Amino acid sequence: MIQVTETRVVSPDPRQALNAVRTLRRMLARLGLPDRVSSEAGGVLGQIEDELRMPDPDRGVVIARLERFTEILTGAGVDMSRRSLIRSIRRIAAWLGPMAVPLVVQLA
Repeated sequence: MIQVTETRVVSPDPRQALNAVRTLRRMLARLGLPDRVSSEAGGVLGQIEDELRMPDPDRGVVIARLERFTEILTGAGVDMSRRSLIRSIRRIAAWLGPMAVPLVVQLA
């Protein structure tokens, strides 16, 4: 969520999104997915993490990878309404801003 102060707009810190990626990685390990699916989803999380560590992360790249991550899990039959998953995805979405609204709505 973007906060407006008296004279400037403060965007969420990408470190919050990085923490959410780490949380998703831990959750992924506990989902009991087939190795191929887990590996693919983990690779996508790695790509998100790499982008978030860039000096000026590209939100378009992050949203594309986050959408891919959710597609992988949905395709594997993961219940995407799990609170812990949605909470972490929303933390990343908060950093992404308005471009992430369609993804968040789709998961709700």
